[in-house]
Amino acid sequence: MRSSDEAGLRVELAWVEADGTVTIRPMRLPAGSTLGDALAAIEGPALRDALVAGKLAAAVFGEAKPADAPLSDGDRIELLEGLRVDPKAARRRRAEVRRAQAAARNR
Repeated sequence: MRSSDEAGLRVELAWVEADGTVTIRPMRLPAGSTLGDALAAIEGPALRDALVAGKLAAAVFGEAKPADAPLSDGDRIELLEGLRVDPKAARRRRAEVRRAQAAARNR
């Protein structure tokens, strides 16, 4: 029987398509592979282009990792769309709007 190291790593690559469909694709990588190795092995040119352009970021189980982060058997690599708005700035803006609305009602 082959050990996990001899067989390599089995990981999943997950992303959301433009229509909102979640796609999960299994990948086999050599033992000792890193997140960067997995990203380099992506076959879809649209996904690769989006990563290079910074439109997508890679995470392992939702946690951002550097390209040299080692992968483990069973890891799920997620290709995530970048945040459109900084959450802290959005929260601040919502608070300002609520304050302005409350002030207008109290006049």
